[in-house]
Amino acid sequence: MPGTKTVLVVDDEPSVIFALSEGLSDRRGGVRVVTAANGIEAVAVLEAEPVDLVLTDLRMPDMDGFELLTFLRRNHPAVPVILMTALGSAETSARLASAGSFECLAKPFHLPDLKRKIAEMLTQRVKGRVENISLASFLQLLEMERKTCTLSVRSHDPEAIHEGKLFFRAGRLVGAATGGLEGREAALEIVTWDHADIEITDVCPPVDPEIEVALSFLLMEGMRLKDERERGKEPAGVAEDTDLDDVLKDAPSRPQSEELSRLLAEGLRGGKGMKGVEAILLVEPDGTVAAVAGEDPGDAMASAAARFLLDLGAGEPLQEVLATTGNHYWLARPVGGEGHFLLLVLDRHRANLARTQLDLVAIER
Repeated sequence: MPGTKTVLVVDDEPSVIFALSEGLSDRRGGVRVVTAANGIEAVAVLEAEPVDLVLTDLRMPDMDGFELLTFLRRNHPAVPVILMTALGSAETSARLASAGSFECLAKPFHLPDLKRKIAEMLTQRVKGRVENISLASFLQLLEMERKTCTLSVRSHDPEAIHEGKLFFRAGRLVGAATGGLEGREAALEIVTWDHADIEITDVCPPVDPEIEVALSFLLMEGMRLKDERERGKEPAGVAEDTDLDDVLKDAPSRPQSEELSRLLAEGLRGGKGMKGVEAILLVEPDGTVAAVAGEDPGDAMASAAARFLLDLGAGEPLQEVLATTGNHYWLARPVGGEGHFLLLVLDRHRANLARTQLDLVAIER
């Protein structure tokens, strides 16, 4: 029928397939549903007929949702995708979706909400396109789903072609290799690549030594290094045995902000969650620190957070970015409507992160 949109539902549970097929099909509304029990069957459907949207589970036998994503990214980059996950929290799923690259729903979900989301994405075909999935978003998805796999990554740098591998075990990035680099140094190089092709295999070989730092740190530090390269500076890399806290501790001081000092004082008085906050920074969209209250940590993490927010917040704005280092939490939250954000530095041993997040939202209001 002319004008009919085809939605491909991919899930290995027959009851889910039946429920979604019955619930989403709408002849009057022009929505037709086709189904597949795994990625292999989904590929066959995609090669046989045009599909307007893919709704897929991530954990399936034979060919899972991650492999299907990489296939779509290479062969059907304009198709919007909605991912269904059972492990990620609704908050985590929303945070990944806010990157503007894909929609991610935590099970169980409300069918009317799903129908509204599908209708919106079929109307606005740019939203959710798999071609928009950045490497950083894909890595965060692997972490959220606790995936064990090897990623083969190939960049599209016009000056040179780069290839590398990233190794995940139970959602943790444990190893990396590219050119003559290995471990953390290789990971920091790979995460800066733009427009990368991704292939995935469901194995993770033994890696020794393993990368010990969090993925969030590697992504933000990679953004910082990339930013320095693009500005024509020689990147100040971080040694394998160095914690970011050590890099930042000797940063130059800058004038304190009375307004931010007042904000910090109000927070300390008004909420238990602000206990352990060592500094609050007001950061410009380009990563420049405009003002600081508390112990000045310098520009490195502020610049990395700014780049991270810029790259991943191109669609629906991000609400929050959290990085964890050896002794600190680094919590970035946009403020105002012009790209500025607050960066909080919290002592991991004294801070109550959940309470801080709640109190910060209250202060912003």
